[in-house]
This record gives sequence, structure tokens and C-alpha cells, in this order.
Amino acid sequence: MLSALDVGQFHAFGFTVIRNCLSADEFELIEKAYRRIVPSAPLYDYFTKIGTRMTSRFVFEDECLGNLIEHPKVMEVMRDIWGTECLYNGGQDMWENRDETPWHCDGPPGRKALTLKIALYLDEMDKNSGSLNVIPGSHHPEFSATLFQSCGYWEKGSRPRLHLDPVNIPGAISLHTQPGDVVLWNNHIWHSAFKREGGRPRRTVFISYTPDPGNDLLNILDFRNLVKYHLSEDRPYMYSNEMIKNASPARKKMIARLEELGIENVRLKT
Repeated sequence: MLSALDVGQFHAFGFTVIRNCLSADEFELIEKAYRRIVPSAPLYDYFTKIGTRMTSRFVFEDECLGNLIEHPKVMEVMRDIWGTECLYNGGQDMWENRDETPWHCDGPPGRKALTLKIALYLDEMDKNSGSLNVIPGSHHPEFSATLFQSCGYWEKGSRPRLHLDPVNIPGAISLHTQPGDVVLWNNHIWHSAFKREGGRPRRTVFISYTPDPGNDLLNILDFRNLVKYHLSEDRPYMYSNEMIKNASPARKKMIARLEELGIENVRLKT
């Protein structure tokens, strides 16, 4: 699906946009499910408490949302990039975000452990309408660490941020997307998203992955710990019984590999 140049650009710059990843029918089902779920999602006060909502349980709420995890086009693109399967690591968020998301990277700047994230925006997004902004190449550990050491600070003691003018960072770009497009990026890249014009929310779905660690014992341990980090008392397992009952061949393969790697709580214990 991706050309050699596309793959090279992902490794160099840290992101790609999978155009028309979802069919019109798939997108319609997802938007309908989103409209049903988000009004009852918890308010999220991470920013300035102006009505943002977020839930990390959405894949359990509707089959069409759970199916995003092993979406064949997403899986194919990740195989093209890494030459191996990428595994769901339990990271997921559904947002109705009415606030600014400041420039940050996920995890400590310069971190080498690799995680990928997909983002599905339910509206057209551009630089004036809440698109994902990135600093190309800033996922590379040396670049990330230098950027932070030169221009960064810790917000509330542990959250990496930048002192730079958020709208005038040299080299930063906004990723223009249409409904049905999916953004795939290395989420150690420095990224942000700003308020949409007219007070409209950013309606977004995120799911996280990690390339299969193979037989590397240290990478397997890192992967196990990452899954533990993403799970919680509210969401103590990766797949519900209903998701397993209706599992596609791709999901059965994913679950088998996760359990082979010794991941705890892939499924609800009975």
C-alpha cells in the first residue's frame, strides 16, 4: 500500500496520512456511535475545564469502534513501515475536545521505546480547525532531547512542554485531513492541536500500537509494562468477552500473539 518513498518519509518525519482509509459506510457507523457515546463520557479537566469530554472505554461500546483496532488498511500500512505486525497495546481515547492541547511529546523527551498512534478526526481539520500539528522529525531521540533541553520545561513536574510561541515554531506543520482519513504517527513526535474556530469541538478517536518485539526479552518487558500502564481499574482488560465472541481472524491472531508474549489481562478473567 505504501511506496518505498512513503516508508522512508515516515521514518524520517514521523507521520503519514492514510487517505480514505475508511469507507463511507464505515465512517457513518463510527460517527453514529460517537454521537451516542460522547455525551455521557466523563468531563476531562486536564486543560482549563471548559467542557472537554474523554473516554477510554469506547471500543467496548460499539462493534464498529472495536473493529478500528485491527482495521485491515491500518494493519497493512504498519506492516509496510515496519516489515512486521504491529500490536495493539491498550492505549485508546475518544475525545470531544474544546480546549487547546499544548505542544508536547508522549513520554520523556529522547525516549527510545517505540509506540505508534492512529488518529481519526470526524470532521475536516486544517490549521484553523483543530488539525494535528507536528514538528517533522522530532520523534528522533536526539532531536527530541535537544529541543526540550533548549526550549522546554516540565509542566506540573512531569509533563514536557515548550516555551516557544505555539503558532510560530520553525518547521512545524498542520496535517489537513478529511473525514475517513487516518493519521498514523510515532507519538514521541512533538505535537499539538489548537481550538477550532467558532468554538466547535475536536471530535477525535485515538488507538495506540507497538511493533511486535519478536524474541527481544527487553522489548517484550517494555511492551508488557506499556500495556499495564494503559489498563486501569475502569478498563482492566484489553478485549471484552463480546469482542472476543465476535472476533475476526485478524483479532484472533492479535489476541493469540498478545497472550504468547505473556501480556496479562488481554481478556476478562472468568
